[in-house]
Amino acid sequence: MAETDKKAEEDTKATDVATKKEEVSGGDNEPQTKETEPAKKAESIYDAELPNRIIVGRTHPLSFYVDRARRVFRIEEEVFVQGRGDNIATTCKLVESLRRQKIATIGKISTGMNVEPYFTGRGDARWGQPTSIVLFQLKRGELGEYIADYQQRKVIEIFENADEKQDGTLSLEQIDALKLPSAFQANEEQCNAGKQFLTKHAAQNKLDLPNFIKYASILIHPLLKARVFKEALVNEFDLDVSGVPKHKDEDDEDLHDDEH
Repeated sequence: MAETDKKAEEDTKATDVATKKEEVSGGDNEPQTKETEPAKKAESIYDAELPNRIIVGRTHPLSFYVDRARRVFRIEEEVFVQGRGDNIATTCKLVESLRRQKIATIGKISTGMNVEPYFTGRGDARWGQPTSIVLFQLKRGELGEYIADYQQRKVIEIFENADEKQDGTLSLEQIDALKLPSAFQANEEQCNAGKQFLTKHAAQNKLDLPNFIKYASILIHPLLKARVFKEALVNEFDLDVSGVPKHKDEDDEDLHDDEH
């Protein structure tokens, strides 16, 4: 009887030791390798897609809607611009600005009244005050598909820096050396369109400034984020851009500090 109790006690101790070992090792089902953190999703270089309808409101200045319309026209051939009430005057200024700059042409103008329902505090339905509205149907103009304003000014700066002879042209070899497709992260479709454009000018073997702007417009996506565009100007073309530091200058400063 004593021998049986002694054997049972030894079995119990062996079981306890095995259990502790399993707890230390994490058990048979516990993964032995560390869990890797999920990879962060790469940030897109493009802004969200823009609809071809622009509703002019009070929250933004006229320049905001002009810039937005230009970006949309680089994608779409037709854009609708709507204004209502007190915003009709701003809407007309926007359309006139686009027409004067040859970004758009006016296709059709529609006017009318808009009445919207609302509910009172008691839950009763009522009709609001009639509000006048205007809707412009615009078509892409002669210059609607090309870059403008800030982007155009910076592209002109790139052209002038590369034009060492100052004769107002760049050879195709000089243009190829600028590597615009990779600098502005053009997609395959843009790269192919850019090659076709240069092929048309192969006989002259050069581009003047207007054609260089057209070529750059092909390679700079309409939805390319402003940050990506500015970083390309600094890192690839060594241009001065507000808010974007030059890494080259920082390296030079570090080297200068090391020398001292």
